[in-house]
Amino acid sequence: MRTGKVFVLGAIMGAAVVWLWGREMGEYMDAKTRGVRTKAAEGVRAVEEQAGKLRHRGGDALRRADGFLQEMKEHVSEALRAGEDAIRPAPAAGEARPREGG
Repeated sequence: MRTGKVFVLGAIMGAAVVWLWGREMGEYMDAKTRGVRTKAAEGVRAVEEQAGKLRHRGGDALRRADGFLQEMKEHVSEALRAGEDAIRPAPAAGEARPREGG
């Protein structure tokens, strides 16, 4: 039971300290941490700027890659059609060529 009483007494004492000197402690912490908070804010801003630059560069790279892939798709399609025409047997003598569309 002793531990419970000590805990309650500590909570009461902590509340009294905050009630009596809370404002002074807050002002002290604001004054002592101003430089750290300023540096942290500058760091966040720098990260945001770099992320924007990377996002812009990434977008350019994606557009270039998309253009390259479209061009390669066209080349591959042309090569496949040429290969298909090359391996298709010529109609035998006396055979009619198949009509297109039907």
